[in-house]
Amino acid sequence: MRRTRTRPRAAATSAVMFAVLAVAGCSASDDSASASAQEGTSDTEPMVVGVTTLFPTGTLAEFAATLEAEGPKHNMVFDIQDVSNDAAKEDRFMSAFATKKVDLVMASVVSPTGSVAALNRLKTAGVPVICYNTCVNAPDDQELTEAFVTNDQKELGTTTGEAAARYIEENLGGSATVAYLTCETYEVCQQRREGLDEALSAVDADVVAAQEGFVVDKATPVATSILAANPDLDVFIAENEDGVIAAANAIRARGNAGKTVVFGIGINPTVADLLLEPDGVVQQVTGQDARTWALESIEIARAIRDGEDPGEYYHLTPGPSFDRADPEPIREYLDVRD
Repeated sequence: MRRTRTRPRAAATSAVMFAVLAVAGCSASDDSASASAQEGTSDTEPMVVGVTTLFPTGTLAEFAATLEAEGPKHNMVFDIQDVSNDAAKEDRFMSAFATKKVDLVMASVVSPTGSVAALNRLKTAGVPVICYNTCVNAPDDQELTEAFVTNDQKELGTTTGEAAARYIEENLGGSATVAYLTCETYEVCQQRREGLDEALSAVDADVVAAQEGFVVDKATPVATSILAANPDLDVFIAENEDGVIAAANAIRARGNAGKTVVFGIGINPTVADLLLEPDGVVQQVTGQDARTWALESIEIARAIRDGEDPGEYYHLTPGPSFDRADPEPIREYLDVRD
């Protein structure tokens, strides 16, 4: 088995398994695709890359936007399709990519087991696949795909858990009631939870609720219900960025700002803005750098196209910590994305 390679963040961008985490038609036609049709710098035909995203928002939206901005510099165009966490949509788009024989597919798959058939179809069609963010379980991952661009998921949880434990120790006397908004349908979120729980074992954390909530619209009422049942809740921990936003929405709606705080995993401009808000509802998040995911995926695709070795199977990108107590990195994150 190939070993893990950790790629340092590129200076320009400040840059295991499943994270988080968000059509009509039976094929990924050119008319329905959000493909970039820009000409590359080469005189040769551009590399056509099919892309699936789990959701059209947040980290995955940033991944797609970076592909479309940076890919043409490498003579690549992208047919980007959002599957809305729907296995049937994923299967249709993957089948369409196989039928069209695109040059490569980049996929954040819906299911660690249920997506195997779709990846098998691409393999049979001779279409190489790069997983990012999420992938199928081992050993299918390395048998069906060329590389997996992701984070050390347990480390993401550990970083956020340690920040929450410090807050509990310094502000709550070492004891707190805690509720989780989870995404543990995905293996990556199970790994995040492992890191979170281990870090929180350093304090007296009474977990009063742990409910699934990883898409804002669905997670907000879940968080609201948790607060209704636990009005004196001290800490929400969200396992993805939409959970962070949902928890903050619920806290403000119920007037718990100044009483209940949020720690989480995942960064996007909305989360960054919440970290800078004066009410201090969102205290800290550990980010997934979607821009670096995209740049790394482009580099792997280029290597495959040019007949070069794409390197080790696992390409782990950094998970930077963003804390409201240190606002400058948060502002820098937002400045790059303006």
